Amino acid sequence: MADIFREIDEELQQEKAAKLWKRYGPYVIALAVLVIAAVAGYRFWQSYEADQRAAQSARYEAAARAVGEDPAAAAAGFGALAGDSNAGYAALATLRQAAASIEAGDTEGGVLIYKKLMDDQGAPALLRDLARLLSISHRIDSGDPAVLSREVSALANTTGPWRSLARETEAMIALKAGDKAKALEILQTLNADAAIPRQQRARITELISAIGAE
Repeated sequence: MADIFREIDEELQQEKAAKLWKRYGPYVIALAVLVIAAVAGYRFWQSYEADQRAAQSARYEAAARAVGEDPAAAAAGFGALAGDSNAGYAALATLRQAAASIEAGDTEGGVLIYKKLMDDQGAPALLRDLARLLSISHRIDSGDPAVLSREVSALANTTGPWRSLARETEAMIALKAGDKAKALEILQTLNADAAIPRQQRARITELISAIGAE
């Protein structure tokens, strides 16, 4: 009889975790896409000739404007730019190509584009790592939590710029898997880190409150 009650309790915990993921999971994905804009531009564009930079910038902006109206067309525009730009700009365009593909409903295609960038040794390491994090974020719904946790640990257990986002992604993976205790532990540890950005801290605080209320 005790086993039956334990199984019921486990199912209820998983159901609560699934509801929390449904409500808060998009935070991670939305934030990760916004991070692309934060690393855009200056350090990758400054080495280009002025006329080349201006032309590529115009194409980039045109594709960016198209995302809201026609993400598939935007993905094609970013893909074309990625194919004939120098390493930094090409990597940035590839990130936006993947995001636009996912926005157009092609999550699998977007993840494959992220993987292509992850494997591109000529791309800046900063953006290869970001592609890895974004790929993981977009596979939380469908991927094996144990596999995803192993993948994200390489970013979460470093001092790199994506560490706090990777740790937050770890928490979301745990939440999706039904392990609220682990998710809460990770988030509380992050919340105690004075170095995390203000916006991320506000989101984490809300997540902790939501998990504790469930």
